[in-house]
Amino acid sequence: MITRTEEEIQAALAAISQRIQEPQINQRRNAAVKEGYKEAIHILCNRIESLDDIPTRCHSVQSRAIAVLAVDFLHGECEHHILCGVPIKKL
Repeated sequence: MITRTEEEIQAALAAISQRIQEPQINQRRNAAVKEGYKEAIHILCNRIESLDDIPTRCHSVQSRAIAVLAVDFLHGECEHHILCGVPIKKL
């Protein structure tokens, strides 16, 4: 297991914050992605490294999957472009 550096975590947080600023994420069809990214920010900020410690605030499979990707990122099991690359549905 690789532990992420502070710089890597901050870069991922910045990329997620950019995704949350995209106008389409506020559409109802993207609610699960937004919820997942908000949870990912919580996970990264609090360095939650156990799947058992993921709060149950995620109400959909997609949002939980994004939360799991955040934990995987902290473990070095996926890169931040994977975590930040969840598609946002366009019109």
